[in-house]
Amino acid sequence: MGMRSVVVSVCDAVRAASRLCTRSPAVPVAIATLAVLAACHGDKKGSSGDSVAVATPAVDTMPQDLSKVQTGLPAAAPDTFTPPKPQQAQPDYPPAPPALMQSVEREQAFSKFCYEEFGQKADPSLRGGVAVLVTVADNAVQDAKVANSRWSAKAAGEQVNQCLNDKARLAWKLGDSTVKPGKYVVQLSFRGE
Repeated sequence: MGMRSVVVSVCDAVRAASRLCTRSPAVPVAIATLAVLAACHGDKKGSSGDSVAVATPAVDTMPQDLSKVQTGLPAAAPDTFTPPKPQQAQPDYPPAPPALMQSVEREQAFSKFCYEEFGQKADPSLRGGVAVLVTVADNAVQDAKVANSRWSAKAAGEQVNQCLNDKARLAWKLGDSTVKPGKYVVQLSFRGE
């Protein structure tokens, strides 16, 4: 049997099997098996030297200008990135002069009150420290605000900070002492006993 007649026989069998596809579920498997056998048959040479030639698809070698290809993509969204603003360096304030520190030590009852009433009642083990920025003008404390703090419990520490902000300006009196106008840092630390 020649090679051509084998191919024709396989093609006839495939056509006949495809008509049966609707009747039997095993037919698609049979069709696939026949197709594989027909393709594999070309690997062997018959006694007459015939072989099955397998056609290879042509490779597209034509250059293509992709700049003219139309796409269905939406337009690009505008860039919303804004670079962060450079942070300005915090000015370095000098420590409080001795006359101001004497006033702070003399009136330490109010800072102790803030710590015990607003801090330790909320958290008995509260510990921490604050840096109060004090503004002195006309030989009097014009303003006193907590500039920085570090507490073992943030919520209780914030309550102490608020109390210090409310009372420090009124409590720290310079009296007869002379302090140059300016801003100074007063460091306070708090520990439970």
